[in-house]
Amino acid sequence: MNRLKVLVVDDEDLARLRMRSLLADCAAPPAEVVGEAGSGSEALHWLAANQADLVLLDINMPGLDGLQLAERLRGAAQPTKVVFVTAHATHALRAFEIDAVDYLTKPVRRARLQEALVRVAQ
Repeated sequence: MNRLKVLVVDDEDLARLRMRSLLADCAAPPAEVVGEAGSGSEALHWLAANQADLVLLDINMPGLDGLQLAERLRGAAQPTKVVFVTAHATHALRAFEIDAVDYLTKPVRRARLQEALVRVAQ
């Protein structure tokens, strides 16, 4: 099985660090963090030059927020899959309306992240 290439997008350094750690503990499907971004605009810039299978995306960020970024990604010729990772459950309906694969609430448990990775791989 190929490794899922993951871009982690969160404006908090500790949240990105935790996600990297959780992903390292997920065995199947294997996932590898290939990039990180601290904002939606930084993520767009990264994706213009690189490729990822999955974006783990926070919603509440300054500037371009996660929902706005997901809308832009959805319009791409080959849209990158999105799993939202946020502290608030209030945006879940909107997230699924824009084709999110999953919606995880912080603090994320490894088992729950593993389930999301399986969905992405399918």
